[in-house]
Amino acid sequence: MNKKQLIKALSSYQLWLIVGLIVIILIGVGAAYIMLKQSQSSSIPSSTQTTSSSVTATPQYSFLVFTQKGIAEIINPSSTTPFQGYTHSINISTNVPQQVYWWVEYPFESAAQSRYYLIPVNNGTVYAIDPNSLKIVKEFNFGNSIGFIGVAYSPSQQLVAVADGPSGILALINVSSLNVLWEQHFVSPVNGRTYYPCDVRWSPDGSYLIVPMRFNNSVDLIALNSSVIKVLPAAAGSQPYMVSPNMQGTMVAVEYVGNNSVGFYSLPSLKLLGILQMPNGTIPQRGVFTPNGEYYLEAPSNANQVFVISTSTFQIVKTIDLPTFSVKGLADIELMPGGQYAYVVIHGNVQSGGIIALISLSSLTVSSYVPLSTAPAVIIPVQNQVATYLVDNVLLPPVSGLHC
Repeated sequence: MNKKQLIKALSSYQLWLIVGLIVIILIGVGAAYIMLKQSQSSSIPSSTQTTSSSVTATPQYSFLVFTQKGIAEIINPSSTTPFQGYTHSINISTNVPQQVYWWVEYPFESAAQSRYYLIPVNNGTVYAIDPNSLKIVKEFNFGNSIGFIGVAYSPSQQLVAVADGPSGILALINVSSLNVLWEQHFVSPVNGRTYYPCDVRWSPDGSYLIVPMRFNNSVDLIALNSSVIKVLPAAAGSQPYMVSPNMQGTMVAVEYVGNNSVGFYSLPSLKLLGILQMPNGTIPQRGVFTPNGEYYLEAPSNANQVFVISTSTFQIVKTIDLPTFSVKGLADIELMPGGQYAYVVIHGNVQSGGIIALISLSSLTVSSYVPLSTAPAVIIPVQNQVATYLVDNVLLPPVSGLHC
């Protein structure tokens, strides 16, 4: 091999050596990149996992709470510091603590999105409140006696039905215009005694109202023009108290306080499907169906428990114990927006306070609860961004020990 051939061979060898080194470097970089990606993917949950976890553990809603002492406050049940802010708003009760039963029901599919919040007061008054300032813009007077009063928003949140038991009045209000569309008095033609409409609920499609007439021992289906569609006559003295339809619009539960039972009926035919006698002397008051209709959660008025009732057997399949509280009994139970939770309210009284508790509907257990130092009257779930706006622009910062 001459000198020229030797130089050519060495050059070729060097070229292949350089190429080999480059290949080795590229393989090393690629392997390191793959290992890094695997490490990242194992440590960072997928978007599906993150969403599922946040929905289960952290509701994206807060509570706008109006207390019996006339304080409006924001409470975040998922925060370690739940009290976010407060302001004086309206005197919810003019006879504290004589009567503690009010309710405001919103469709569970979404949080309150109406032009006005309609807040019932236990003397037959309903206030329309601007949701941006929490100021009263109009006052409705449906009665002048102390007793059960509540409002229920239609599925579209464009209409509000009002039931005032002591006066026997059922009314329908247009939320945008704040006009009373009609007002009906349900009283006995014999003695003028109120039929005492304790409650009002909307059919899921918004086509009619479901109203228990406590002292008429009936449950009435009422059209949106105020005419009575159908009447379910109940046994004398049974006193139908509260009602709740399922989301499918096929069943309604009726709480009877005269004989401490819960009846289940088909909708809209009102055919009896099953009835449950409450255990251990507990008195039924308010319940809600789970969104899939599989269970009915019954909250008695004289025990800190929630009974889970199967809608196929109409028997209690589980008892959920709530936090120990000196004043027994639940005042309200409703579904949170989105249907992942139910929230239960123990009104208590202004001295002992009350409790708001979240129940997970997937596990049927208490998820979290917030003790209150005074009695809550009306609870409205609002989106967290709405709560943040109110805290930043309307409410005062929380003061330790004030929450009243």
